[in-house]
Amino acid sequence: MRDKKPLQSKKFMAFLIAEVSWKCILLYVLMSYKSKIDHFAFMVILSIVVTSGFLQIGYILGQAALDKYTAVAASALEQSKDKRDKGA
Repeated sequence: MRDKKPLQSKKFMAFLIAEVSWKCILLYVLMSYKSKIDHFAFMVILSIVVTSGFLQIGYILGQAALDKYTAVAASALEQSKDKRDKGA
């Protein structure tokens, strides 16, 4: 199996783009409201942060599950190959 560098992964690049974009949106909201943050602005900011947090957690957990699945599949293939070699 060929290891890819993080910047060669399409999923990782999509994650980076999402990270930069939500931070840009948050910066735009903060700059547009300046010091007059009212209830609505606070709720918009809070929803941006919470949504991005859920997406980050989902990405990290998804990658961890994928890595675990790949390791289990590789181990099963190795064991199957070893059994075939011993039986022959």
